Amino acid sequence: MNSFEQEKQSESVANEPGENSRVYEVSDQESTIFSDPKAHKDKVKKGKNLKKIIPASVALVLVGAIIALIVTLIPPIVDNEDSSSSLDDIRIMEESLFDKVDRVTLIAENNTIKFHTIEVKTEEKTTTQWSLVDVDPSLTSVSNIENTIFGFMEQGYSKKISDDKNDGKEYGFDKPKYQVDFFNEGSDSVSFSLIIGGYSPTDSGRYATTTLSDEVYFVRDTGFYHYQKNELDFVEPERIPAIAKDQSYSDDNYTEGTLILCDKLTLSGKTFGDTYKIICKKTDNITVFNNYHIVSPTTRPADDNNIAAIVGLFAYGVESNGCYSYTATEKDIKKFGLDSPDFSVRIQVGDIEDGFSATLQKDGFYAVYYKGNKTIMKVDATALAPAKFAPKDLYNELLFIENITSAANVKIESGDKSVQFDISTTYDETSGRDTISTVKVNKTAVETRNFQNYYSYIIAIKAQTYNEADISGKKPATVLTINHNNGTAPTVIKYYEAGPSRYQVVVNGVKMGQISSADHTRIMKYALNVAEGKTYNSR
Repeated sequence: MNSFEQEKQSESVANEPGENSRVYEVSDQESTIFSDPKAHKDKVKKGKNLKKIIPASVALVLVGAIIALIVTLIPPIVDNEDSSSSLDDIRIMEESLFDKVDRVTLIAENNTIKFHTIEVKTEEKTTTQWSLVDVDPSLTSVSNIENTIFGFMEQGYSKKISDDKNDGKEYGFDKPKYQVDFFNEGSDSVSFSLIIGGYSPTDSGRYATTTLSDEVYFVRDTGFYHYQKNELDFVEPERIPAIAKDQSYSDDNYTEGTLILCDKLTLSGKTFGDTYKIICKKTDNITVFNNYHIVSPTTRPADDNNIAAIVGLFAYGVESNGCYSYTATEKDIKKFGLDSPDFSVRIQVGDIEDGFSATLQKDGFYAVYYKGNKTIMKVDATALAPAKFAPKDLYNELLFIENITSAANVKIESGDKSVQFDISTTYDETSGRDTISTVKVNKTAVETRNFQNYYSYIIAIKAQTYNEADISGKKPATVLTINHNNGTAPTVIKYYEAGPSRYQVVVNGVKMGQISSADHTRIMKYALNVAEGKTYNSR
């Protein structure tokens, strides 16, 4: 196969021109770009020998001569429909041919699309519009379909090649690249066809003809973008719906009608391997530090930022890039892996419950389905970044988070050493919250600010890893117990040696992660510093 017969990159959809765009071609003979560079160089050299001062009268004569020469050299505009530099392509088929057309079929390589007209009734009138055959018209873009149909009907050519296509093989009509069949009302057979054949060996474009005549035309390669579509290209873009309230509505979950918090999230799918339930803790002893808490399959503080990213999917909705299927049957759901999704989320906000499922496809996009949706949506992976979260992305790096004003006492035990801080709080009218009034060790007051700095340090110790060490049969190296002033069950944090440089942290029986041995050593060391009246982090 010759190189000119191969597919050209210029046929890419990415190069679609606008509806009114035109490509103008200029003959090489009319451009100085293709003249001999050496000739121009010689002219410049000769020009340098001219006298720099020219009498005005001579200059006027020269100007007049130059103008006359230019007028002589510029060819007159010729109204020639065969000219390759014609400003406007000429229609291949007359407009009147389509007065009775009500069906159109596009036949391309490995792809056939059928269009037909339907009646649309409103209270005012009944109109006719183009639609895809066997596809719910409400799911497609009417303007997109009509622009494509009109593109077929208004197909133009830049020049006529021949009045005799013979058997068509010379122009590739025997195996067309594209064929558009037009059907008139009441006819079961094709009324006439537009045929786009092979590539021109000398120009960037293809040959075209119709079944109405033997004329052969040349069509520029910018004229084929209407033919390169498939049925799914006509979908009306959808969104994963947002959960929003009217702007006048306000509660703890919304700011000016935009969702900022949820009451409950349920996450599941292959990325998690289990079902995670997350609740918003609004009225307990961790409220000051953390919004969300994981309650199943483990109990631990959640990463507020990442949970907010998931909630954000429902705060603004997610735009689709198209769809994978115009139907969402059980067969479709299974075909795109949505019966066992990569990511599935359910959200609860007050009495509202919503959610969707997503599975990554080979093309790098997610297939998305939510209950009640008619299609299988196609969504960019960057718009669904939380769908790639792993369990560790749900965990807060802080292994326990409690407001110190909820504590009656904090006790630290390590080996033969033990320190207990007894805490008293008062309600501050100015700030509207409880504040620490005194901290005592063995009934002796210690500096309140120093103790608060120590407590801030120990709750800020982050997990180095979420690996769970085998601690069966081991005794904890350190135990930190927080007894609450409201009588609720104490929070017990135990630290087990998990290796030469790691300690496993267990909160109320749940393995939370591992911290460094250096951080573990400081828990008791800094507690003793405070008890002895030293700055908490003294060496």
